[in-house]
Amino acid sequence: MAAAFGGAALALVLAGVTIPIPGTPVVTDPREIFTTIGASLTGPMGGIVIGLLAGIAEPGIPLASLLAHVVGGVFSGVVYKNFSWRLRNNKVASLVAWALQVVLYYVLIVVPLFAVGLAVFYPDPEYGGFLAFLGVLEVGALPEMALTTVVTTIIMAALPERFRRPLW
Repeated sequence: MAAAFGGAALALVLAGVTIPIPGTPVVTDPREIFTTIGASLTGPMGGIVIGLLAGIAEPGIPLASLLAHVVGGVFSGVVYKNFSWRLRNNKVASLVAWALQVVLYYVLIVVPLFAVGLAVFYPDPEYGGFLAFLGVLEVGALPEMALTTVVTTIIMAALPERFRRPLW
């Protein structure tokens, strides 16, 4: 299952399915729909597989993407089972927890680690100071974060409980 979700994310990257976010150096793509749901369902080990597949083909900056997506995959697996899934008896609370999990995935894990990866593996003076660059990336990722949060929350709401159960 992890290979399927990760493969879908990889296919989107290889196909070049991206949407530029005006006014920022950031582009968005729908791979995070597969990475967040897939890693959440398959747990930390599945999250590693999905993160590797989701990040390995990032054009020009794969190491930064790998760092962000692998750690993000582990985060999603752990948080889903121990937070969102535990609230499954209250569907509204579970979906709110899911949405919060996706927002935290972006704000605390993927975007900051992507910025760290860029600074460490691909230093460029044009990025300016790290905090300023992180701020640009966080703001630039807001549309993707909102879209991913809404779409994945709708998917999780539509899935029967047996398909939302963590597999680990």
